[in-house]
Amino acid sequence: RDLVEFRKLVKRHVAEGRIKPTELDKFDPADDRIGPCIHTVNQQFIRPLTHAGGDASWALTCHPEGLECDVFVTHSWHEGIYEFVDKVVNSWPKGARGAYCCMLSNPQNLDITALISNPKDSPFAKALLSAKYMMVVPNVKCSIYSRVWCAYEAFLAYSASKLIFIATPPLPGLRRELLRVSILMLSAAGATASAIFLYCGGSGTPLFEV
Repeated sequence: RDLVEFRKLVKRHVAEGRIKPTELDKFDPADDRIGPCIHTVNQQFIRPLTHAGGDASWALTCHPEGLECDVFVTHSWHEGIYEFVDKVVNSWPKGARGAYCCMLSNPQNLDITALISNPKDSPFAKALLSAKYMMVVPNVKCSIYSRVWCAYEAFLAYSASKLIFIATPPLPGLRRELLRVSILMLSAAGATASAIFLYCGGSGTPLFEV
């Protein structure tokens, strides 16, 4: 739910011209599939809003009490925010509630250099080791493993025997198609049941019911 609301807020800021294309990120404001990259969203949206709230992370701003980390999300900051959110939401593990995602879980206005100077003791590593899943979010722009942190996270998750899976985008029209196929299958099953009833039992009692 938090990510869905986050996507709506970003889209609103883009429509209002408060998140704008830059020389390094020439995204199309009318596009609803990829969106501005994480760098742009962080600079023009996350940092200003969290600064106004006292410089806490976006996650702590939304949940001051904190949440347990069920899912560790590994991704690239070059990806579009809409692409990222849609894949994460579509691939969310059943029963999971909280997730660690660096752009939202780290305080973007503070210097965290000291916290990540030793990777195995960093917030990244601690969150990953406490999570049950590691969700890998690919994107259309680059391999996430061109980012050294993502490579280290993959190593750490594998070493700790975490459940690692790749996030996938929602398929357009999938629900409608599944409903159509289900109706066809039920119709076919009903016709088959009627045929079995007539063949086995005639107008009397059927030998068995389907």
